[in-house]
Amino acid sequence: MVKKVNIPTHKHIADNKNINFLLYHITDSDVQNISDNEKFSALNYDHKDDYFVFFLLQEGTIKGRIDFKEIEINERTIFCTIPGQVHSITEISDIKGWVLVVDTVFVKNEYKEIFNRLPFLNINPRPSQAELDELLLCISLVNKKQAQTNELAGQNILHDLVSAYIGIMAEIYQKSFPVVKNNRYMEITSQFKTILTANYQTMKRPNQYASRMHISSIYLNEAVKNTTGFSVSGCIQNEIILQAKRLLYYTDLPIKEIALKLGYDDWAYFTRLFTKSTQLTPSQFRKTNLK
Repeated sequence: MVKKVNIPTHKHIADNKNINFLLYHITDSDVQNISDNEKFSALNYDHKDDYFVFFLLQEGTIKGRIDFKEIEINERTIFCTIPGQVHSITEISDIKGWVLVVDTVFVKNEYKEIFNRLPFLNINPRPSQAELDELLLCISLVNKKQAQTNELAGQNILHDLVSAYIGIMAEIYQKSFPVVKNNRYMEITSQFKTILTANYQTMKRPNQYASRMHISSIYLNEAVKNTTGFSVSGCIQNEIILQAKRLLYYTDLPIKEIALKLGYDDWAYFTRLFTKSTQLTPSQFRKTNLK
């Protein structure tokens, strides 16, 4: 079996702690020799970031994958990766656009709540012409301002422009989401997702999450289902299966050990759960994806 290493995690966008974002204007000439280009060398292998990455693709096509799902981004499309997602770019063709890399602390909480719904919904919206014009105007101002700004007042304006650009993206994404009339539902779902990410190994039942959040299981399920389209149980299972896929692909740990890492003493039960969800046994998934 091919031995895999731990998934690389990019933890900082720059050595300068005062820099909260990086902005790149991308064209084919920038990335045609991707392995030799330091700016874009992080694109072509599987990795995680602890920051947000926002793409605005004006022309061309970008292909890649996020957590074992193949993606294709075409012209006039926006796209976002959120912290913790395993992703890579596999093909780039005739592209022109912008990439904005932003520290998570710099993204407003109300925008994070929108972007954190993306793994559930798998949506890559195509802005209207008016929205595209707004985005291009805003990002052009960011690009111009960062080239001429040294003073504190200018830095504050620059940060406001970046936040406005992220806000426009969040608004476009939100328009493409299923309608959720209850803002409390979104707050609950965001809190649930945070707890799930940290506790999927030990908390397997919906009532455990409801108890932690001091609400009823029925209300938790109602909020999550209305926001994501999945039940609480479905979200828990999806997280466990995703983590199992990562361990199967990126490590050579035995399946019994993977089951234990995911909180299952009974590895046969884990195997049945995985097989029911993916239509492949853990061994079959590993063999198929290591070809």
